[in-house]
Amino acid sequence: MLARFLSRYWLLLPILVMVVIALDRIEAPATVETEETINMRDTRSDYYMADFKTRKFRADGSVEYTIQGNTLAHYPHNDRSEIIAPQMHLNRPGATWDISSSSGRFDTNPDLFTLHGDVVMHRSRIDGEPITITTDELMVQPDSNQVSTNAPIEIVSAHWALKAVGMTSAIDDGRLTLLSNVSARYEVPSE
Repeated sequence: MLARFLSRYWLLLPILVMVVIALDRIEAPATVETEETINMRDTRSDYYMADFKTRKFRADGSVEYTIQGNTLAHYPHNDRSEIIAPQMHLNRPGATWDISSSSGRFDTNPDLFTLHGDVVMHRSRIDGEPITITTDELMVQPDSNQVSTNAPIEIVSAHWALKAVGMTSAIDDGRLTLLSNVSARYEVPSE
């Protein structure tokens, strides 16, 4: 009896199998692509300060630099601090440097300040005239005595002015390297 039943409907079995497979494919859920998720620990600060002021001291107890600003948020994931309206005061041999900007980032090991937006760097010396450097971005490495930028800069003193694109400087040594598009103006001081 079963043999007779199968002989009559043997062509139906492959068709039924194909229908089941087709229905399975049609009803299967579409593959969903997920976006990369953000690890909230990477974007959450572990401390926050408002109207802060901090100092770094040398081994002899003298103040190497002072940082203050409107706010500071520290992110432990990569040990960086984001600062709003930072003001930095560097005490260097024979000169002091006051630096301000709209915002900044501080990375440790080694200390690196990256300042953004309306950066003004003013040098005062006992034995020389003051100078002012303005740019849109500036990197300050106090431990290695380096200041640099790839952005356009302007350096102004009482009797001269320089414009360039990019600069590196060893501030204690008084060495300044202007990278490109340099133009200068010098006025002879009146006696």
